[in-house]
Amino acid sequence: MWNGAARNRAKLTFPLTFPAEGRSRSDDQFPGKSFFLLFVLSILTSLTACRGPAPAVKIGLVAPFEGRARAVGYDANYAARLAVREINESGGVAGRDVELVAVDDSGELDLARQAAASLVVDPAVVAVVGHWQEETTAVARTLYEDNDLPLIATGPAPFDTLDPGLLPQVLVEKYAAITPFEEMAGPYAGPTYDAFYLLFMALELAESRGHISRESVAESLEGLQYDGVTGPVFQP
Repeated sequence: MWNGAARNRAKLTFPLTFPAEGRSRSDDQFPGKSFFLLFVLSILTSLTACRGPAPAVKIGLVAPFEGRARAVGYDANYAARLAVREINESGGVAGRDVELVAVDDSGELDLARQAAASLVVDPAVVAVVGHWQEETTAVARTLYEDNDLPLIATGPAPFDTLDPGLLPQVLVEKYAAITPFEEMAGPYAGPTYDAFYLLFMALELAESRGHISRESVAESLEGLQYDGVTGPVFQP
């Protein structure tokens, strides 16, 4: 690009030169100007094209995937995966995918604390569903509360258990399809499924109010009710 001195020399050297028809004097004096503008536009276009998708919204699921209560965890996990798949196939939350973060606590107190700690340190995790047992839920709840991470506590009502024979047939079929061996839904499937849909409602409400964060999700859950497959559910 020319500086002021170069511009003055050009005027002195060609005092009577006029631009050709259809061209401006500035085009003659600054032949690199158009190239520079095209270069800037190409950079901006490249940056726009390279911009990745919006980061996923993460929801934690903590349950016993190992140990004596492993059946609880697997039943809950399949139902959670189904719910997350459905919400993402319908467009996610304001165009953002929902990501399931499943963590095992094996029904043990120490592992429940570790599971909660692993979710707390991830800022993308905005809510948790779990832990299905009173003792493990109690030890983890303090960590969640200290870090403003909303918890949908499963185990106590309204997220206790439901006879799978009362589930809609379409949900039973979808559940079986998402499992590796077309397994049947158990008593923990319906409550987990409803817990995730309650959270999806809270996420959409938080997004409509400005942004999704732990604090906004917690505020959105207050007084929120979802009429699910197990009946009306809400955060106790």
